[in-house]
Amino acid sequence: MIKNTVDDYSGEGARVLLVSHAFPPDVGGAQNVAIQNARALSREYDVEVLTGTPAASGWDDQSGFKVTRLNIPFGIWPLQYARAFKARSNRDYRAIIFNDPAAIYSAGLAAPSSLLKRGICYLHGSEPEFFFSSPRLIYRLVRFRHYFEHGLDRCRVIAPVSEFMKRKFVEQTGLYRLQSKMKAAYAGVDRNVFYPDPIEVRDRHDIEEDAEILLSASRLVERKGYSDMLGIFRDLREEGHPFHWLIAGDGPYRKTLLRDVERAGLSESVTWVGELTQDVLRQYYSSVDLFWLLSKFQEAFGLVYIEANACGVPVIGRERGGVREAIQDNKTGFLVADQTECKRALATQKYKEVETQDVLDWAESFDVEATAQRLQEIINEVASSTEPEKNT
Repeated sequence: MIKNTVDDYSGEGARVLLVSHAFPPDVGGAQNVAIQNARALSREYDVEVLTGTPAASGWDDQSGFKVTRLNIPFGIWPLQYARAFKARSNRDYRAIIFNDPAAIYSAGLAAPSSLLKRGICYLHGSEPEFFFSSPRLIYRLVRFRHYFEHGLDRCRVIAPVSEFMKRKFVEQTGLYRLQSKMKAAYAGVDRNVFYPDPIEVRDRHDIEEDAEILLSASRLVERKGYSDMLGIFRDLREEGHPFHWLIAGDGPYRKTLLRDVERAGLSESVTWVGELTQDVLRQYYSSVDLFWLLSKFQEAFGLVYIEANACGVPVIGRERGGVREAIQDNKTGFLVADQTECKRALATQKYKEVETQDVLDWAESFDVEATAQRLQEIINEVASSTEPEKNT
């Protein structure tokens, strides 16, 4: 149900509060983590989600947990979170999850110690760049870094989405004092959504019968590696390798990428399929020979590779950042250092040596149920560590 108030919540059983300013129907990595965790935890706990993201009437009716969507006039969301925190300050929560930067900032600004001492703060990837290295003027004006850091200092556990993210955060921010309270909490793949489900993509896109089909899916920005991938693809086609490349997604680099595809004379071999729903993306993953994405970002993790694996497909990714934790090199796919290594793996069709069962088994280890179990362990640690405080 939807409530636009901060009234008392009278659920039964152990309670978990999940605070995420970004939440569906908005889309994005933090939003996906929030709703996955809320769904999984609601099977064990009395879960309430507190968010500033609006939704149409009825949107939350089938969620299985309570969603409180704050009414935020004129964008003054910290004030509304402060009121919401105050209304919940005396409740007996097993844990409070602050899922995104705005939630952590609001907690550092206004959450009472009764909530923060049971707090779990998620780190998703770009926090060091956005709020520490080169913050925008608006972030400096509202002292975002100060209160964000204050929230991290006062919470019980910090949950980076990978071991790489843990290292990246402390190295780029210098906040080594926080290392001892960090516990990696990987994002999971919902295997009710991503599983082998092939369709006839050759017929749908008029792809040659002998072509090996490659797929990339992401937001279309240059630093996702599309310029490098186009160069590799062009060389392979010129050398006579019969590849066809499907590209899913949209973004500011789309026009440039499609223009470069046309200039390279590859329009018949490269197909942009647009943005896909998860159900359709599953079908595309399941119907290709290989998923590849050579991101130049220091990705916090690499969930997209696990999604492809869950559909039975081997993957290629750049050997950097959290991608190294998402791919088992030479077993579920290949980590490549540069374009030369990637081109060699494609030209030799090395990916055909990957066993489908290995790929599926690896994806199963990141099933949302498995990752939720890890989060439950963290919640139990938080609850047990604060129990003496409660009893004194």
